[in-house]
Amino acid sequence: MRGETIYKILDFIEDSSLSAVDLTTAILQAGYGASMSKIEYGNKILSKERESYRYDRQEGRHLQVYLSKLKSDGLILENFSNKLQLSKNGKHKLKLLKRNKIIDKNSFKKEIGNRTIIISYDIPISFNKERNILRNILRVLGFRLIHKSVWIGKVKISQQFIDALSTLGILKFVEILEVTKNGSLKEI
Repeated sequence: MRGETIYKILDFIEDSSLSAVDLTTAILQAGYGASMSKIEYGNKILSKERESYRYDRQEGRHLQVYLSKLKSDGLILENFSNKLQLSKNGKHKLKLLKRNKIIDKNSFKKEIGNRTIIISYDIPISFNKERNILRNILRVLGFRLIHKSVWIGKVKISQQFIDALSTLGILKFVEILEVTKNGSLKEI
């Protein structure tokens, strides 16, 4: 990066000169006849305040860079009064992020049932992400894979699971079957 060496040198000089200023300020604030420990304590407080200010300033810079990236990606816009607002792409991205956040596999609880449940799906390629979310949820619920897209388990199906499938937009691609007679299926 151009100017990186100059930046490092100037930043180092600023740090060392500021520590001398902090020490001088600590001595003056401690007053006449103050012990060395009181002066060191004052210097430590001033250093912490300066470090906190530097951290806040650095975080502000990170936020500015991130906002600039969001603007260049076309996700946010500035209106005529310099207020930030979502663009059409930003609203779409937010919708996708909310949908994925709502479906948290760890929010599902395994509840053992009396009957064997078979879940089979044929989900189009355009729903790869949703298929992976479904697989993770099925694992958490205690289902096990018996064929490429066929899962089996003695688990109660909750309304939360059905709602998650609907939210993901894959409910129409999923078949849920309850087995009343095992036939050739082995006990699980």
